[in-house]
Amino acid sequence: MLKLKGLFFVIIIAVVAFSCSDLLNEDVRSQVGDARFNTPSGFEEIVNASYTNLREYYGTERGHGMSEAYGVDIFHEGADGSHKQWNFYGVQLNPSTAWARELWDFMYEGINMTNTVINRGEQIEGLDPDLVRVRSAEARFLRAHYYFVLVQQYGAVHITTEETQGVEIEASRAPVAAVFDLIIDDLEHAIDNLPIEASDYGRATKPAAEHLLARVLLTGASEFYRDDVGGAADYDRAAALAETVINDYNFSLLDDVADVWAVGNEVNSEVVWSMQFSDDPLLNAGGNTSHMYYLTVYDVMPGMNRTIEYGRPWRRYRPTEFLYDDLLGPDTRESDSRYKAFFRDVFYATVTGTFTVNGVDGVEIAEGDTAIYFPGVEWTEAEKQAKPYTVVSPSDYNPNDFPTMRKHEDPTRPEMNTTAGSRDFLAFRLAETHLIAAEALLMGNGSVADATEHINMVRRRAAWPGQEAAMELDPSEVDLEAIIDERGRELLGEQFRWYDLKRTGMLLDRAYQYNPEVQSVGLMEEKHLLRPIPQTQIDRTQGGASAFPQNPGY
Repeated sequence: MLKLKGLFFVIIIAVVAFSCSDLLNEDVRSQVGDARFNTPSGFEEIVNASYTNLREYYGTERGHGMSEAYGVDIFHEGADGSHKQWNFYGVQLNPSTAWARELWDFMYEGINMTNTVINRGEQIEGLDPDLVRVRSAEARFLRAHYYFVLVQQYGAVHITTEETQGVEIEASRAPVAAVFDLIIDDLEHAIDNLPIEASDYGRATKPAAEHLLARVLLTGASEFYRDDVGGAADYDRAAALAETVINDYNFSLLDDVADVWAVGNEVNSEVVWSMQFSDDPLLNAGGNTSHMYYLTVYDVMPGMNRTIEYGRPWRRYRPTEFLYDDLLGPDTRESDSRYKAFFRDVFYATVTGTFTVNGVDGVEIAEGDTAIYFPGVEWTEAEKQAKPYTVVSPSDYNPNDFPTMRKHEDPTRPEMNTTAGSRDFLAFRLAETHLIAAEALLMGNGSVADATEHINMVRRRAAWPGQEAAMELDPSEVDLEAIIDERGRELLGEQFRWYDLKRTGMLLDRAYQYNPEVQSVGLMEEKHLLRPIPQTQIDRTQGGASAFPQNPGY
């Protein structure tokens, strides 16, 4: 299977250079002259480079914190990390905060690369016109993706569709509706010009563009955006696009939900499009670092030390009580396999010795024995002390000790403390497509029965064998809250949650209800539905804040 990979180097026009062949082996260069991109090989390099800045979003601490794990209802802060203001919406979440600036800059660098591809392709001699058409469509898909991240995070943003080669000091904030218009236009173009299957795995495809457009329309039609953007017709189109992806291609839900994120199975029938990473350290830049952030501090427990298999526990993000006790709570686990599939409940000893365990001295543990168990329900002290391994019940959970989310585990890293993972990030997958269809059908034409069937496709697949009927919802149980709950169960850890809650108008209520730091600090307010515009952008714009105003409240 061919894969799209690469390492980025900043050069004259803020782009990246690498080339691809049959296995997409990269020809690494830095300080490449502008003229190179007017050659056929240089054109291919800039196309490939256009994907790279999405690696600064998918699979990074920044990406997870801003989209999934901070300030929401299903995850909150762990013990470590220096960006916790994003979880409790503190005063440090301001126009000078690093993440707001970094995401903004990386997205616009990516946009500039896509503009280079779109504007130059037809002018380069020696290029096959069909190749130019497809590569330009890839760039339109990517540009739409970059702008979609920006408009959801920041609201009205600057629109540029021309390549920037020098210093630009003129900028303005286009209305949200105009940004959505550009995104939709780019994706319509991509749908019309991309192949169903890519020449190299990881390139944009027609079904990937349809999936993203369905998500875009679902967002634009929602209550939060509707005054400026969408309407009921967008829900209908979103549903139609999602059902096209479901019915017209060769995608299918895997039989076992645990297999979707299984190590070594990143290329599977459920994946519509994924962000590529490389196992070559020279080509992987920062890599996919998701594997570090959702881990408990297992390596200080009796019988344990740090291993490649169990990971490097940076304990940035941990599940809320709402996630482990309600959405995937004990009452659900006899029928729903997802708690077991998505969370590690057992760690096996990596060292042999005699330890104090559960307050009992002199407990012998041998390598390979059970060392830590998270039962997911309460045990009495007597029950714990009867076991020769550490038992961590829900009442014991704290910023260091909590159930480890498994989706991003990466035992393929070469060394124990290697941070750069190489597993692909599964950005679009068919279970989400079903849930997009369900939400669009419910909110558009009110087809509750059809919406329910899409949800039940996802739920039946998640059932333990023989429990499929028990997992089905009745149409009377299906409303927007039920769909958002189902997205929380199925898509946890996949960089959706902040957007889901914002899109549906649930962010403030659910964060205050289920996120303990939001509750205790009490600073979250309406302004936090948008991120602060980076002060650096305002300062470098001619006219400053009068030309490029800050979001309200910042």
